Amino acid sequence: MTEERYSLRELRLMTNGDLPATLSLDRLFNRSFEEQNKIVNKSIDLCARILVENRHLKQKRSEDELTIDLVMMLQAQGVDATHDTQIGGHCDIVIRGYFGFLWIGESKLGTDYNWILKGYEQLDTRYSTGLEGQDTGSMLIFSYRKNSASMFSRWLKHLKSNRSDVSIIENDNDTVSIHKHEGTERPFTVRHILVSLYWKPMDNKTPSQRNLARSGNS
Repeated sequence: MTEERYSLRELRLMTNGDLPATLSLDRLFNRSFEEQNKIVNKSIDLCARILVENRHLKQKRSEDELTIDLVMMLQAQGVDATHDTQIGGHCDIVIRGYFGFLWIGESKLGTDYNWILKGYEQLDTRYSTGLEGQDTGSMLIFSYRKNSASMFSRWLKHLKSNRSDVSIIENDNDTVSIHKHEGTERPFTVRHILVSLYWKPMDNKTPSQRNLARSGNS
């Protein structure tokens, strides 16, 4: 029997664009800290999209329940993800990888900017080690609010006004904050992710109820 060998490119083509399968391949073959972080970000984004697509089933779920939902989806992808693991305290999401890679995520409901800031401080000063390969993480902000993007923008302004050491970089696909980790003095990069779960169907409302809701009076 002839042993067949395939290149990574050929294996990726075999996935036919299936994102979970592609990410599984990437996790096997890309082991630098930078590449592992990129793959984690893609995996988180995939899970966040699934949550948003099913937001009608997620209404009134707590911060903890939403986090566990996300962790379970990560585990189903084959990610070494855990919830409530002890690293400097009870971390919301911990993802481990090759050669000591460690990524920590902090989840908050977007109900109060000081509440989100507390989560950021926990991630920065309580959980993160700041070591090489352990110098990235994320703030996941779940929002049931209308106009969540405006809330997210105000959160970034609130962060900047309360942490003068933090630089914020925004582009079309990512929002990250960077500052010097107090423990190691290495740059610590935090990716800020908005998960908008707003869901208020109008198809069963009268025209006057729709107008009232859209005016912000209900």
